[in-house]
Amino acid sequence: MPQEQDINLNPIITPDPIPFTMDTIGWKVLFILLILALLFTAYRFYKTYKQNAYRRAAIYQIENLIAPNKNDTCGIISQIMFLLKQTALHTYDRKQVASLEGENWLLFLDSKLNQSVFIKHKDIIASAIYKNEYNRTKTFNIKEFANHSINWIKRHA
Repeated sequence: MPQEQDINLNPIITPDPIPFTMDTIGWKVLFILLILALLFTAYRFYKTYKQNAYRRAAIYQIENLIAPNKNDTCGIISQIMFLLKQTALHTYDRKQVASLEGENWLLFLDSKLNQSVFIKHKDIIASAIYKNEYNRTKTFNIKEFANHSINWIKRHA
């Protein structure tokens, strides 16, 4: 038999609100972890910046080579190819890169860009480097060649 009772409940007692402070140990640990993460990220950026110094130096030298007052196209081509070889020696195995010359060297450069940029000008590059001659053609533009070289330096690895 169910009994019916009149239950009178007292009002619910609510606790005082908890104040928000950063005095607890959890916030201090989180702050230290955040500082350590920022320091680690800054260190990684600095390390990458220092490791890419050779790229910035090569790009700077190429940009100075193609200044408007320079007319020695043959010398510019030779110096750009030297800078590309020097840059490749920084990144790739010396045994792999140092022995490359001529068409094999140009194919190596193109393989790192996944496009044929240097090999299509192999005759002009070869005559500029080995014969110190430059035969003007409509398909070869020294500024475009320098821009492709800068692009290779930026993206080679």
